[in-house]
Amino acid sequence: MAVQILGSINVDRVVSVASLPKAGETVLASSVARLAGGKGANQAVAAARMGSEITMIAAVGADSAGAWMRGELQREGIDLSALQMFADSATGTAYVMVDRHGENQIIVVPGANARLGTGNLPSPAETTRVRLCQLETPIETAAAFFDPGAARGTRRILNAAPAVPEAARLFADVDLLIVNQTELAVYLGLTSRPETVAEACAARALLTRPDQQVIVTLGPGGAVAVRIDGYCHVPAMPTQVVDTTGAGDCFAGSLAALIDQGLTVEQALPIANAAAALCTTTRGAAPAMPTRGAVDAALIAAS
Repeated sequence: MAVQILGSINVDRVVSVASLPKAGETVLASSVARLAGGKGANQAVAAARMGSEITMIAAVGADSAGAWMRGELQREGIDLSALQMFADSATGTAYVMVDRHGENQIIVVPGANARLGTGNLPSPAETTRVRLCQLETPIETAAAFFDPGAARGTRRILNAAPAVPEAARLFADVDLLIVNQTELAVYLGLTSRPETVAEACAARALLTRPDQQVIVTLGPGGAVAVRIDGYCHVPAMPTQVVDTTGAGDCFAGSLAALIDQGLTVEQALPIANAAAALCTTTRGAAPAMPTRGAVDAALIAAS
């Protein structure tokens, strides 16, 4: 069992504030921390902690931040043999503000992530069942990663985040698409984001083949998997929210690992949903990803 993940690596600079600043406002922070992050790295850690073997295809700078992130990911048992390193680019950085309710604002400086190229993309290993990608790296590289010939029958999952309208051209070459409410509104050209399960089923318009599915995460409303001929909704697991940073990445990485391990989308959905809920109870992104044991225990406690 194995998952290949193409995506970003960032060092997160996380600032804790009482409330997020409005335009032109200065606020005081209670703390600042350096944490591992980047959508690709977050999802790789989530999938590894859910029990799958992970290879990460990514890029960092030849700097101290890149060395630190390599160490953090290697400690999770993630294979970095496909990592690209650039001497003339800095490792990606994300500046994250988190308020007392766990809500966040994030600014990302892509750095080396923007240079992740198609030249050395590894072919799937014999054990690779899933390929997972997000949109903090070049779309051309994602297109090559999902190319039907190159993917060789693996399950292709795109977490279409952050929302990039140009990425809609990738949808035909993926088997499973994951979006949140805001991203769904962007891709459908809506003026407001869907809030209910019925509204989330509008995601059916993004399907290009009858064997595809779209999963829409609804925050406290849970998650819904939409098919051409129906849908499956799983409610959110109640938690005491501390920090929502990385919850969507936790969901995507966990889901990829569970599908790699042989579960159907419908079987994996409640487990990935619980993992994302647990992620919000701890500060940070990659460090907050729960283990499979912790998720199983939470599900038993909630039943």
